[in-house]
Amino acid sequence: MYARFFLLLAMFAALPASACNLSASTLVARYTVSHTNGDSHPLVLWRANHQVVQQRPDRGISDYWQWLRNGSFTHTRYFEHFARGVEMPLQLDEWSPRWQLLSSEALEKMTLQSQKGDGCKLTQKYHRPLPGGDLTVWWNPYLKLVVLLNRQKSGESTTMKLVDFDTDSKVVSEFIADLQELPTRPLAEIQKEARFIDAVLDRGVN
Repeated sequence: MYARFFLLLAMFAALPASACNLSASTLVARYTVSHTNGDSHPLVLWRANHQVVQQRPDRGISDYWQWLRNGSFTHTRYFEHFARGVEMPLQLDEWSPRWQLLSSEALEKMTLQSQKGDGCKLTQKYHRPLPGGDLTVWWNPYLKLVVLLNRQKSGESTTMKLVDFDTDSKVVSEFIADLQELPTRPLAEIQKEARFIDAVLDRGVN
């Protein structure tokens, strides 16, 4: 794990060493999530101010959330292979897990063990014992990015590793604009239609 960590630190080597002038609000961060059994998949985080997308390229699914002024946020799940999306009900729970892949509440419960670098290069190591295992997170507080997360439980582990990131606002805005061009329907409408189709099939179509 430590070898992976130092390779990740090299990713930040070109960033300014002084006060960080990069914006955490607009970026794309690409991750690999791997498990002890050898399974792994990509995960991409897209941020654009009050909009965030968590993309699973391997499944062709992108979850899009938009923060609203009243404290709620919308959620649309896009099925890219079908070129359409489903509008989920308004949500009122915590925003931070969507925006940074780790809730602020969870991070506050962890113990800061060490830190390395400064400015944009600052990386903090947090740890917390959990039932049957523990959680270790390397965190960049300026960009509010998980650099490396390792969850150990009952002899098995899950690791989320930052592969690369980009703060090019054009790349981010074009991706989100392409998503929003896809037609969407409310989940309730789809469920109602599904019940109708099930009823028709149950009674036969002859």
